[in-house]
Amino acid sequence: MEFLGDPVVAHGVVERRVDIPCEDRVVPAVVWTPADASGARPLVLIGHGGTGHKRMDYVLALARRLTRHRGFAVAAIDGPGHGDRKGAVDRKTWMSKPVIESMNADWKATRAALADLPEVGDGPLGYWGLSMGTMFGVPFVASEPSVRVAVLGLGGAIGQRYTASAADIRCPVLFLQQLDDELVPRASALELFLAIGSADKRLHAHPGPHIAVPPEEFEQSEAFLAQHLEA
Repeated sequence: MEFLGDPVVAHGVVERRVDIPCEDRVVPAVVWTPADASGARPLVLIGHGGTGHKRMDYVLALARRLTRHRGFAVAAIDGPGHGDRKGAVDRKTWMSKPVIESMNADWKATRAALADLPEVGDGPLGYWGLSMGTMFGVPFVASEPSVRVAVLGLGGAIGQRYTASAADIRCPVLFLQQLDDELVPRASALELFLAIGSADKRLHAHPGPHIAVPPEEFEQSEAFLAQHLEA
């Protein structure tokens, strides 16, 4: 693991850019921790949306929120073909089995690397990701039993194998849906939600297009993650 540049400290949050080795590639990541952090704490992994990157606006806002309000560590990585990994993967192959498996490995390598930091440690693990963050988040959460809680949404059922992986999710899930989503049909989003295997899964639906998730859902996300990570 290699830190790039100097830490940026603002309003009690330390932000650091880091490269994490995974198999034959480097995973570009950002990690946020409280300025006074010492000892293990919950870690939330944030998956960004399509055409975005690890420091897009809502990722930054949520990361800082969880760090300031809850004292969590937070990390985000660039998805395949995004951010500092543009050109690495043809976007037509995003949901192929090899790309899904490589993204799962990237998240696991990120969690393992950050666990070695004394201000992060091996605390409870949560996941938050909408849209493309759900496309890759569903297979990751399904394959990683240490994920204690997840917030997903703005995604739909995209094939039998994908839907089957959702059935392997066991942690509590908050699922967000936009009722006028121009990218994900209502029926497809509901199909994915119903496929999730968790005994505790909750659906929050709001009017509006794909990008119009209301601000209160970020407050709800914080509360839901904290409920299960602080217990």
